[in-house]
Amino acid sequence: MINYYEVLEVQPEAKPEEIRRSFRRLAKKYHPDHNSDRTEWAEAKIRVILKAYDTLMNATERAEYDKKLRPYLARYQDPYRENLAKRADDPVAQSRLILYNLLNDAPAQAVEIYERMKAKDESFEVSKYLDPKDYLDCEFLLGEEYERQGNWKQALRFYENVYNQECDSPMRFFLEEVKDRIRDIYCKKVARRCKPLDAVKIYEKVMAMGVSKKTEAYLHKKIAESYFKASLEKKAKFHLKRAFQLEPKLKGAQKICEKLGITNR
Repeated sequence: MINYYEVLEVQPEAKPEEIRRSFRRLAKKYHPDHNSDRTEWAEAKIRVILKAYDTLMNATERAEYDKKLRPYLARYQDPYRENLAKRADDPVAQSRLILYNLLNDAPAQAVEIYERMKAKDESFEVSKYLDPKDYLDCEFLLGEEYERQGNWKQALRFYENVYNQECDSPMRFFLEEVKDRIRDIYCKKVARRCKPLDAVKIYEKVMAMGVSKKTEAYLHKKIAESYFKASLEKKAKFHLKRAFQLEPKLKGAQKICEKLGITNR
């Protein structure tokens, strides 16, 4: 059962004017026009917010909803989560709540809490309030949820935080996994939307993280394609030849070979 009071970020005793104010704030925050990089997620979010608003602003529907909500909460109430949730202005409690929700199948709520805390204090980060192992878990899982939501920029920020910490640590729990995710987002999502020379920088950044010979060949091919789009054929040929040196049976290179007049033998 969805808790509409939590959706609208109000208390169960909230009056209509408070519900209306919160609804307007959230509708603006999650409107698809303000979330162009994850419109499907924003549209789904707005639908839930609208349903919550319509229910709680109708006195009859709200009374019926409350009758169902009370026994549900009594049955499924989590004392630890409730205790942390009450301390809404305590960054330590909210950092722990973010991690707790991420570990207990409530990642969307974790992201909402994180964004609420960031809105209050731009300097808020879970790394300040959790021990190293917990905050790495937390940041990896936040990155995972942002990736699921299609917010590539935020996902990369968390993944790269974890990657940088893991590179300097003897205990590398996430290094290979997070490196693969960074590579996939940059190559399959971000670079395709960039100008050619910006894409080159992205491919070079991924390559500098350390990749397999096969992946390096693929990246050189993508760099060659980007340079060709930027009308820099000499550089394009150099990187395409390098790709074939690394992987003579490189797949998906036929079109760029034809454009550059290169035959791999």
